[in-house]
Amino acid sequence: MLRTLVLAAALVISAGAVSAQYGPAGGPYQPDSVTSLVNRVHEDLNRGYGEWKISKGDRDRLNAAAKQLRDFERDWRHGKFDKGDLDDAISAVQHVLDNNHLTGAARDAIWNDVGELRHMREAYDRHEIGRW
Repeated sequence: MLRTLVLAAALVISAGAVSAQYGPAGGPYQPDSVTSLVNRVHEDLNRGYGEWKISKGDRDRLNAAAKQLRDFERDWRHGKFDKGDLDDAISAVQHVLDNNHLTGAARDAIWNDVGELRHMREAYDRHEIGRW
């Protein structure tokens, strides 16, 4: 009986930890939602570059942004909010905006993506998501 109670308590505590990590149930920072955001940023970057002939430097910036996004998303999917990875991803995507030759809808879409990534970072700073 005691063993059953201890096991039940452990399950309740671990469920609470998962809920605290990802924020409110159904909130915007569930693993699948974060994956969707990262995928959208990748799609927007690729769409913008599909419209232009890009230089090696442009491609290097794109690849760096994609890698940083994948690193952050991989850790988050495994339950680790790595604010350093997120900061690196935001910086890399911002670097693409600052130094590449995007205009119009492609630039606007990426600008909005960076804003959403920053909102996620702000939510972490407010202790709305992450591991405590």
